[in-house]
Amino acid sequence: MALLTKKSLDYAQLKNNSNLLNVSNSNPKEGTCCNLNTHQSSEIISDPLLDYISRYLLEEDIDDNIIGYQEEADLREMEKPFYEVLGEKYPPAPKNQLLHLGQPNAYPKSTKNISAQNSRIDEHLLASEFQKGVEEGLKFLPSIHKLTFDFKESKLSSRSEQRIHRMVVEFGQEKEANFGFKFRSRGDENLNNGDFDISESENRKKPMICYEETIRDDMYDKVLLNHGENYEKEEVIQEIVQCKASSYGSKEIQEKHVDLNTLLIHCSEAVSINDQRLAEELLMKIRQRSSRTGNGTQRLACILADGLEARLAGSGSELYRQLVAKRITNSDILRSYHLCIRADPFHRVSNAFANNNILREIKNSSRVHIVDLGICFGFQWPPLIQSLASRQGGPPKLRITGVDFPQRGFRPTNQVEDIGKRLEDYARIFSVPFEYQGIASEWESISIEDLNLREDEVCIVNSTRRFSRVRDESYNMDSPRNKVLKLIWQMKPLIFIQGIYSATFSPFFTVRFRQILSQCSTEFDIRDSLMPRDDELRLLTEREVIGPVLINLIACGGSDWLERPETYKRWQLRNERAGFEQLPLDQEVVKECRKKLKNGYDKRFFIEDDGNWMLQGWKGKVRYAFSTWKPKAELENGCAHKNC
Repeated sequence: MALLTKKSLDYAQLKNNSNLLNVSNSNPKEGTCCNLNTHQSSEIISDPLLDYISRYLLEEDIDDNIIGYQEEADLREMEKPFYEVLGEKYPPAPKNQLLHLGQPNAYPKSTKNISAQNSRIDEHLLASEFQKGVEEGLKFLPSIHKLTFDFKESKLSSRSEQRIHRMVVEFGQEKEANFGFKFRSRGDENLNNGDFDISESENRKKPMICYEETIRDDMYDKVLLNHGENYEKEEVIQEIVQCKASSYGSKEIQEKHVDLNTLLIHCSEAVSINDQRLAEELLMKIRQRSSRTGNGTQRLACILADGLEARLAGSGSELYRQLVAKRITNSDILRSYHLCIRADPFHRVSNAFANNNILREIKNSSRVHIVDLGICFGFQWPPLIQSLASRQGGPPKLRITGVDFPQRGFRPTNQVEDIGKRLEDYARIFSVPFEYQGIASEWESISIEDLNLREDEVCIVNSTRRFSRVRDESYNMDSPRNKVLKLIWQMKPLIFIQGIYSATFSPFFTVRFRQILSQCSTEFDIRDSLMPRDDELRLLTEREVIGPVLINLIACGGSDWLERPETYKRWQLRNERAGFEQLPLDQEVVKECRKKLKNGYDKRFFIEDDGNWMLQGWKGKVRYAFSTWKPKAELENGCAHKNC
């Protein structure tokens, strides 16, 4: 089009020049000194003009043909290697193929000289473009004819060989699990809503080549099963305790800690009123005094400073999404969990409380269905499967429904699928009849039909990890937490086991920041007292697990603020309003939990009971609370309060 336009303009310009010349020649008195008459000037102009037009139009047709011929020839040269890769013979050129540019006498001599330079330029450009296409295309071609790769025959690093045992290229849709488990993902529409920005959508994209990590190995058995529970009883715990930080022995260092906390509080106040200058000045001072490898206060200050900076810039939600989009391998998760249970008893005690209560309730049952709300990584259940295998009279038929929130990314059900494979492997080892169903969904959107309850099964509901992620009245007056409690009541469970993180965070930012600082100081105090500062797993956990949670608490608001814990006394009122009756603590279970606490752990940890709640904490400060409930039979519609 550009070429035709140029030719039209040239033609119009020549024609105008011709007319002007004719006019000027026909009016010699009006300022022209030309002595040619009109007929002569027309004859002089018309011959070169017509010759120019004729040559230009002829060159246009030939140039188009030249480009077409060159493209066809280069395309055939490009196609030939692909046929060879596929092992097929390249078809010959058609008989009526047009002459190639390189053939002699293909075009008239007059036009061949005119277009020679353009042809060379076009040929060079086309060859360059096709070469780029070859390079890009070869990046996506496999080096073998099949699209399933066996890494046993490939040369990988030792670390990769431990984590990866196969790679499958999946096109179109995910491959269904081959062990008969049912997986379902609800709430995908929530992941794809308009609240996510472009960077989030890019983070959620996953490559077509998927890596499948090791589901279970000796390390899992060593960490999760009961027979490996006490292997580090003395020497490992003592080794960790010997690495205690010495910073708390210095009064000068303690004063610096107080100064750092004061800076953080003042900075949060400046951020709350959007005082940019003061906030940046305080952040600079905090950065100078904090360190990611320092003592507990310095480490906490680093993370809180990141949250304050993100909130000041208005990028808290974006930063949180980037952090949770990072993928942590199953191996790193297990190693981090191992470090935690070596240093503090919180996970072991909570698992012991839940599993011992379950074993007591189902001692005479032949079919058991456990609905785990917030299954997380499923580390609680291998010890239970092991205990059921040795039950007098044989193990029951066990069915577990693992419910958790959908993961961000291309495979929201990936975590609950891995849990199902791992538990199925343990059930096969211990010869326990087992069935698993994974549900990745917002809890309040689950219906009673989704759980596939059966009349011949004893139903147990367990939730000891993630109830604080369910939104409360501050998000919606029709509280999602009350909806979940109503769903639990409708299940008619034999027992509802609840474990919660006992804390409260205000919707007002400055108040919430002080609460976060107080609560998290306890967490980092435990770590600094019992874990080496330069431990790789400690750094990984603080960066990849604790860090995103604190960023969400500080820098996010509205629907993006996820963690909303409540104290155990407020949960007491909420559960009673929802139609539940609290069961008395089983003192044998509490005794077993205290026994685990004394099994090599620091004496500053404690277990106490308040009413029918078992409390866990550190240095007199309550952190976790556990209790058991059952629905009140006389109530209808699962609610004792008309506002529930």
